[in-house]
Amino acid sequence: MAKELARFQNFAKLKDTEVAFNDITVIAGKPGTGKSYVMKFMYGINEAPFVGAHKSNSFAKKIISGDFKISDIDEGLTQCYSNILRSIFGNLNQISFKFSATYQNIQFLYKNNELIFSRKSNKKYSLSNECIFVETPLILEFKKFMKREEGKTPYHIESLLNILDTDYSFTDAEQDKFIKDFTQKSKEIIKGNIESSGDSFIFNKDNDKNYDIINASSGTKSIGLLQYLVTNKALKKGSVLYWEEPEVHLHPEWQLRMVELFIELMKAGVKIVFSTHSPFMADYLNALSKRNDFKDRVSFNVFKENDGMVENHILDENNWNILQDELMDSFEDILWTYL
Repeated sequence: MAKELARFQNFAKLKDTEVAFNDITVIAGKPGTGKSYVMKFMYGINEAPFVGAHKSNSFAKKIISGDFKISDIDEGLTQCYSNILRSIFGNLNQISFKFSATYQNIQFLYKNNELIFSRKSNKKYSLSNECIFVETPLILEFKKFMKREEGKTPYHIESLLNILDTDYSFTDAEQDKFIKDFTQKSKEIIKGNIESSGDSFIFNKDNDKNYDIINASSGTKSIGLLQYLVTNKALKKGSVLYWEEPEVHLHPEWQLRMVELFIELMKAGVKIVFSTHSPFMADYLNALSKRNDFKDRVSFNVFKENDGMVENHILDENNWNILQDELMDSFEDILWTYL
């Protein structure tokens, strides 16, 4: 796909800036710059039409088919957006008392405690694919201990829990091959498979006994969760995966392996959006995209704060140093303090 821009104004610390989205989208930057807010917002607005359509919302079905007129603005879809976003954030005032976001052909305004959805023209847009948001891979371990109350568990967490409970039975030959190949690649990393055991999961380690997921390493849970989302057929062509800081539980070598698995997902038609503090992951993805000629399918964003305001820098060859400066300067400051 071609790079698409989303504009955020008065959104958390983002005063007025654009963020580039692509088949693989990277959002890097220091803590507290708004990476999670942007990812959760984009997840919410991409998920709402899909949810509405699968609840027989007639207008949402028109959105997916592209069969709508500018006069078709529907309170039901606006309410769907509002409900999902409020569930994710708890209160939209957490973003800001007055913000706007524009993506593709749609605009969201928040003022007077009301989310307003509008279409800038009758041009078609595509926000109809099932999305998955991973805030932590430890959800594999926590799942059986979590108290789930309808309407009280944040939407993105409840949705992932439901996805983990489901085995999507329909496949075709192309998807079967993808599942087999992806499982093999991930198995080579963690030396086993993650499997469902009713209300929990087990780690079926190669040539060894099965382990309760609690006893698997955090890195194994990370790679294993990605593996399981493929094997239970939740991640497939047309899906969108959002993953917050996938490097958190991973050894640097496994961070690079995770990048390779993301690329395999992209080749299978899955879009990936991930935030990161890891220069290893960003540099490796950039190098592979150049070497294997898919650079136009990857967008790198760096959120940089100055005087309390954040501006996004969309990277290219001329400003790649911004990413290294933002992710490594604190380390260098600490290093030189003790040398």
